[in-house]
Amino acid sequence: MVRNLCIALFVALLCSCSDRFQVLGLLFPLGDVVDTRFEQSMAMTNDNAVEVYNSNSDAYSFYVCTDVHIKSTADRFTHYLNVLRNDSSALFGIVLGDYTSKHSLLPAFLDAMSYNPATQRYNQDIHLVLGNHDTYFAGWDEYSEKIGPSVYYWVVNTSGGKDLYIVLDSATGTLGSKQHTWLRNFIATHRHLYRHCIISTHTNLFYTDNSQTTSGNIPIEESLSLADLFEEHRVTLVLQGHDHYREDIYVGSVRYTIVGAISDSHTDTPAEFLRVDVSHDGVEYEWYLIR
Repeated sequence: MVRNLCIALFVALLCSCSDRFQVLGLLFPLGDVVDTRFEQSMAMTNDNAVEVYNSNSDAYSFYVCTDVHIKSTADRFTHYLNVLRNDSSALFGIVLGDYTSKHSLLPAFLDAMSYNPATQRYNQDIHLVLGNHDTYFAGWDEYSEKIGPSVYYWVVNTSGGKDLYIVLDSATGTLGSKQHTWLRNFIATHRHLYRHCIISTHTNLFYTDNSQTTSGNIPIEESLSLADLFEEHRVTLVLQGHDHYREDIYVGSVRYTIVGAISDSHTDTPAEFLRVDVSHDGVEYEWYLIR
């Protein structure tokens, strides 16, 4: 009797909660299954490149950070943007997900990301990757409205060849069957046209911790399948976030890099971001620490 009463009270609490405090949103991302997000993303892009950049040189740079987790401030993220947007060789920036730590703060993140002519000389694009925190409390609805697709790609034309950039949606711990099938077909038919192929996603392919329930890391069988695919088609670099630490490894000939968090909240460790230099010879990068 007491058990049934407790269950009834718990269900009533969930049903009566406003969206801001919706407990189910943390346990089960509402209304945003990865296959659904993929289909909606394809409808937004029509499976076309979202941007084409042109560089007069063979070489160029871009910057990467992740896990901003904005609460009341975004000082470290602003530092990242200022360095990026004062670098004339940088074509764009990438942020690998987890923009907020609380529901309803996405507008604050987007405001922090806005171009500031007082401190930033150039207004480079920032390409965003969907993170697990960005899906909590039915967050995909707001994300897709204010930001756009979670699966997309863009192209960089240089004097030495074209480069392909692909963003994948791993925010709920899997690519799902539809995205996986699309990726296999897309890489098989497009990769040979490009000099380099660089993939960005939020969740680490090779860290097996599953403590974050619905947004835990990708199952090892799926990771191995992706690793085989990336090796077969000579993917140059895979950029990942999520785990708040740095790692730089090779699996076969493919380089996998995890970037540590840039959140203001992680004061026990330095924040960091990455400048990536791309040329005909490959990719090299430099770590920037923010203390």
